[in-house]
Amino acid sequence: MPDKVFSVTGDKISSFITDENSLKFSGKKFYTIDAFQEEWDKKLSLAGKFEVKYDSITSITKEDKDKEIKINYKTWAGIPTNCEFSFTDINDYEVFFRFIVKERYFTRIQETLSPFKAMRNYMIGLIVTIGFTIFTYYQALSVANGTAVEPASSKSKLFYYIIGLIGDKGVIAVGALITCFLLYKTWSRFSNPPNRTKFLPPNAA
Repeated sequence: MPDKVFSVTGDKISSFITDENSLKFSGKKFYTIDAFQEEWDKKLSLAGKFEVKYDSITSITKEDKDKEIKINYKTWAGIPTNCEFSFTDINDYEVFFRFIVKERYFTRIQETLSPFKAMRNYMIGLIVTIGFTIFTYYQALSVANGTAVEPASSKSKLFYYIIGLIGDKGVIAVGALITCFLLYKTWSRFSNPPNRTKFLPPNAA
C-alpha cells in the first residue's frame, strides 16, 4: 500500500489513505499517516470522514482530459452512490492507479464514451435549467405584480429577493447564458466523445 497521505480536493474531502480493507477519506488535511489515523480513531471529531471499502466499489473512472476521479460504490445498505475528487499532486494519479491494479486487482480499461453517455449529464442539466428558468421567470413576474405568495422560509425569502432584484428580464438573461453553455458542452461532447480510464473490481466479471 502507498505509505502516504494523498492530498486531494473535492466536496468536503481534503485527504485520504489506503489501508488493508478500504479507502479512508477525511475533510481535514494531514501530512502523515499517523496523524490521519489518530484523528480517524477519535469517536468525536470536527473533521468529516467516510470510508469506501474495496469490495463495495463498482467502478473508478477518470476522463483523460479531466482531473476528476469518480468512485462509484455501494453503501452498507446496498444503495449506489459516488464520491469525486482530484489529486493536488499530478504524480499521485499513477501512484493510486498502480495500487488499485497491482494490489487490489482491479482491471484497467481504456475506452471511448458513446456519444449518448458523453453528453447525458449535460443534457439532463440543460433540461433542468430550461425548466427552472421558466419557473423562475413566472415567479419574477408575480413578484413584480405583487401577486407572489409570501415566502415562509429564509431560503424562499432569499430566492424571491434575488429574482425581484434582477427582474424577469434578468432571469431570462441568466437562464439563456447557462443554457447556451450547456448546449455547447452537450454538442461538443456528443460530436467528440472523450476517452476515459476505467477500473473494474475483480468481482465485476
